[in-house]
Amino acid sequence: MLSLINDLFINLCVLIALIFIYLQIRWRFVPLGQHFQLYPAVVDGVAGGVLGYVLMSFSIQVTAETIVDLRFIPPMLLILFGGVMSAVVSAVLIIAGRFEFGFTTSAVAAMVLMAILVIGFIWVQQVHRKKYPDLNQYKQGLLMIIFSNVVFSVIITYLVQDATILASLIPTYWVISMIGGLTSVFFVEYILKTQYLLLKYEKESTTDFLTGLNNVRQFDAIWNELMHQAMDKKERLSLFIIDIDHFKHVNDTYGHPIGDKILVELGKILKSTTRSFDVVSRNGGEEFSVILPDCPHPQALDIAERVRQTVEAHSFPVSSKERINITISIGVATYPETVGDPNQMVDSADECLYEAKRAGRNRVCGSYEGK
Repeated sequence: MLSLINDLFINLCVLIALIFIYLQIRWRFVPLGQHFQLYPAVVDGVAGGVLGYVLMSFSIQVTAETIVDLRFIPPMLLILFGGVMSAVVSAVLIIAGRFEFGFTTSAVAAMVLMAILVIGFIWVQQVHRKKYPDLNQYKQGLLMIIFSNVVFSVIITYLVQDATILASLIPTYWVISMIGGLTSVFFVEYILKTQYLLLKYEKESTTDFLTGLNNVRQFDAIWNELMHQAMDKKERLSLFIIDIDHFKHVNDTYGHPIGDKILVELGKILKSTTRSFDVVSRNGGEEFSVILPDCPHPQALDIAERVRQTVEAHSFPVSSKERINITISIGVATYPETVGDPNQMVDSADECLYEAKRAGRNRVCGSYEGK
């Protein structure tokens, strides 16, 4: 009895350790939220199959042909968190792995058991989700574990046919599988939530909450990297500093919610009118910036003028019936053509922006250094 508990406990420890290791590796290569696509689904299925095979390697030898372990848990977890395809791939690999331990009656019974379990798990998730929308992963997992234990008890009774062994095996297996299954569900859900929050906070730390563009912190990081790259490779580097003309009047007249919508719309225009590899950021308030790698000054001025004209011609909706037009002023600086020291480019672009404002707004200013 003690040996049985120890062996099942080892199964549980192996299960938890491998789940943790796999999830950490997976997130390095497959972004969160892609587990319903074909490639990640197959990868998850293979990982589940490997995990099931490892669990079988630590199985309990009940009779000469029969082994017992927690191999049902990987397909169950994949049904709950990954998808049907992942679970089917996992089950097929587990079945194939079981026959490596011998082509016996128990192996055939294990194949039947796994097929029944996967079908039952899918049924629990699909049918009960429609009838009980509030059925969370824990409740679904509990139903799946109970279903698994019932099917296991029937098949193991047919295979072993020894009342003494079954009297200790079945109750112990029920307890350990309950603990192992629910612990695994909790563990996976906890890691998924933790990773989701981590990625969410990482994204929010570099992304402007309103427009989805880079925020000033990310602008600084990218700017420093591209600035040093331009210096090392002796490449040209251009920078726009952009400000909406009379934006305070827009907010005072139509309200800040409308002003926010205009900022979002302007961000989209900046993305669509600059080059695909240019870096667009919202630096704060109504001020935006664009970093243009390997861009000579004349080309930068052309792009800036295209941006200005597009914004001027665009009608921004402020209500269901009314649209308004806004204008922007743009300051342009280019290393090394207008600024010899790239560390001075932000200040130079700012000065050009202020010059555009003083000259009447709705214009591009990119005076050469010394002029």
